[in-house]
Amino acid sequence: MLKNYISVILRTIRRQAGYSLINIFGLAVGMACCLLMTLWVLDELGFDRFHENVRDIYRVEENQNYSGRIYHVTVTPFPLGPALKEEVPEIAEATRIVRSGGMLFRAGDKSFYEDRVIAVDPSFLRIFSFPLVAGDAAAALAEPASAVLSENAAKKYFGTENPLGKVLSVNDAFELKVTGVARNVPLNSTLRFDALIPYELLKSQGRTQENFNGNSVLTFVQLRSGASVPAVNGKIRDFIKRRSSNNDVELELSPLARIHLYQYFGFETAPAAVRYVYAFSLISAFVLLIACINFMNLATARSAGRAKEVGLRKVVGALRRDLVLRFYSESLTYAFLAMILALVLVWALLPWFNALSGKEISLGLGTNPRVLAGIAGITLLTGFLAGSYPAVVLSAFRPVRVLKGALKTGSGGALFRRVMVVVQFALSVFLIIGTVVVQKQMRYMKTKALGFDKEQVVVIPLRGDTASSFEALRSELRKDSRITGVTAANHLPSNIRSNSGSVNWTGKETGRDILVSMSGVDYDYVDVLKIELAEGRNFSREFETDRTQAFLVNEEVRKLMGKPSVVGEPFSLSGRDGRIIGVMKNFHFETLQSKIEPLAIHLSGPGPEQGFERYNVLMARISPADIEGAGSFIRKSWNTVLPGYPFEIRFLDEQVDSLYQAEERAGRLLKIFSLLAIVIACLGLFGLASYMAERRTREVGIRKVLGASAARITVLLCREFFVLVLLANLLVWPIAYLVLDKWLKNYAYRISLGPTVFVLALAAALAVAIATVSVQAVRAALANPVKALKYE
Repeated sequence: MLKNYISVILRTIRRQAGYSLINIFGLAVGMACCLLMTLWVLDELGFDRFHENVRDIYRVEENQNYSGRIYHVTVTPFPLGPALKEEVPEIAEATRIVRSGGMLFRAGDKSFYEDRVIAVDPSFLRIFSFPLVAGDAAAALAEPASAVLSENAAKKYFGTENPLGKVLSVNDAFELKVTGVARNVPLNSTLRFDALIPYELLKSQGRTQENFNGNSVLTFVQLRSGASVPAVNGKIRDFIKRRSSNNDVELELSPLARIHLYQYFGFETAPAAVRYVYAFSLISAFVLLIACINFMNLATARSAGRAKEVGLRKVVGALRRDLVLRFYSESLTYAFLAMILALVLVWALLPWFNALSGKEISLGLGTNPRVLAGIAGITLLTGFLAGSYPAVVLSAFRPVRVLKGALKTGSGGALFRRVMVVVQFALSVFLIIGTVVVQKQMRYMKTKALGFDKEQVVVIPLRGDTASSFEALRSELRKDSRITGVTAANHLPSNIRSNSGSVNWTGKETGRDILVSMSGVDYDYVDVLKIELAEGRNFSREFETDRTQAFLVNEEVRKLMGKPSVVGEPFSLSGRDGRIIGVMKNFHFETLQSKIEPLAIHLSGPGPEQGFERYNVLMARISPADIEGAGSFIRKSWNTVLPGYPFEIRFLDEQVDSLYQAEERAGRLLKIFSLLAIVIACLGLFGLASYMAERRTREVGIRKVLGASAARITVLLCREFFVLVLLANLLVWPIAYLVLDKWLKNYAYRISLGPTVFVLALAAALAVAIATVSVQAVRAALANPVKALKYE
């Protein structure tokens, strides 16, 4: 019986090559899309799961209560890790992680600034599974003057030589001996580094703050097997209340396996990464369902021909279960052939997909059982969905009615086909609307006025000792007329994360807790960035007190103070006392996902020797007339003032755009897969229209003989599809509105969901559907009626 089924299936594929090709290719494209998105989702879900102890590793996070508003941070006090291990028996290991990027590493004639340097406790290599390919993990970070490099970093500095025992000069101030080489960190790791250095090194240099009132380091703990997380949470909350002077702080454990998808920072900010996992899972299901609907539609359209086969098989003794098996065997065969083609497509598209998504995904057919299980699951699911209608409905036909001709052509599946076309285009329209909304939101975030001018501003990181040369560098840069302004700051204007709850002014309510963001800047900061003042004046060198006692605040601070004018008002922030000299108009110093919060800026200095925070970035506004020439002069000036230090230059607009890199990548993927979903839907519609035009050959011939024009016949054949697509739009619009409105609420600044998006989606769906169907309709309308009637 099975041999007979296979031979009949192969014969059917040969005899109906056109429909078979549409079925197999449509299923293959749908499967390939589904498989690519499944691989992406599996990679997201697999973040950090390569660690052997992942189930027991947690990051300690902090909730700060500011008069009822919770500010969530992922950093903690410096001494927290060792203290928790000592006082909480359930904690087996603890490690601190301090990001110490910007260190200048030199080895021989090679020198680079390393951004991915982290200072850790020796327990780091016991907690996390970052295996060493050279060196002893137990002793690698035991000495303060030691370093563990990644494979890539070791090769960059020492080539093919054995790096163990080699010496690196750091910041031209001290040396580190290479005591280990770690395997390159996987891309799906939350923690990424090119060099590990001991925490004790920072402590010996006075770069740590050994009290429980600040927040600057990541703290990870490994719990003992079987430990109760709620019990540990209770203990660490009690612990911090005893040690910290701030009673409105609570600690909590966040599982390592959930950090990538669920982490967030700030006020009332929802996790972003997990939303894309849900979205892509839904899209993959949509695309696969659309492909399966194609198969079912063509199967129901050809049900009359298959009905005779069913009748004959039943007459010769076939049971219904045999026929069910027959149709499922056929659909599974199609699914199997489609999966082979889909795997070829995925293999060919993976390099492009990885470049687009920023991942290193591989099929891993021989190494990853989850991928094999996913492929098998997609194949079986596709075969089951695609063959469900033929198996259930066609197998139930009564042989007497079929063989007597009582079953009309396609009558058993006409309603089903219409429903499936509506579902198919409803899904497609939903993806069209979603794609348009996401693209509009991304464009809005990239083009919205931020309150400062990001164009034609170059950014030069000031690392280590280079910050102390800022004044000399500024003097050199001002010699060129193409450079219209130079300034410096502790933070980029688009990413100010320093803040303090220690804020006060005259008339502030007792007990009112407020968090104010802050940044140290140079005199010309406001002018270079073209930030407008709502009142007051800018920092000025003519006022000596501005250096240590002046603040510029934004409009949110003025709103908090509740006064129409705050210029001249006493103001204190983070231990710095002074007066407000001006109010800046609000500008976006964080992403558009967060609303603008209170901000105060003050004058800082080139380096800590002046008693101020050192500058971290130099910003220069250049003339748009000769950007390349200005860039060359900036490089020349750097080499004049700071010879021997690596030169780095970026543009501020690129820095701002990089804040939305994840959203932009997801938006591009959504656009491409939505387009493919529409192509798959049109492919099925083309096959269905072709078959329906074939079945109505006699009707078309008679209408032409009676005088109907080709245009009228074309409209007649397209009318049903037009109505179905219109109905699909009307049904999906409310759902799309609710889903996308909820998604947009994750952005404090967002586009509005007006009717234009929905009308455009309707027009696009109608245009695509009619263009697809009209090809077959016009062909049928232009056919010779004599041949059509002779055919019948």
